[in-house]
Amino acid sequence: MSDRYRPTSRRQRLIIVAVTAATVVALWMLLIYRPGWHVRKFPDNAQPCAKGQTTGCVGGKADVMLIPATPASAPASGSK
Repeated sequence: MSDRYRPTSRRQRLIIVAVTAATVVALWMLLIYRPGWHVRKFPDNAQPCAKGQTTGCVGGKADVMLIPATPASAPASGSK
């Protein structure tokens, strides 16, 4: 039989461990650091929103329109 089990060599195990460690580090870096090379900062003159103000300030209001769900169709009549 040519399909006999061959355990991984020491070199293959080290490569697997190294690739796994590099993947874990890369994923953690993506979670911790901000993406992009040019991170934009808030302007120095940015002021929090005054009472009733909805635009032109930090913490403004965002309107969201929700569309009602369509009703479920009735089952086909006459099915047995």
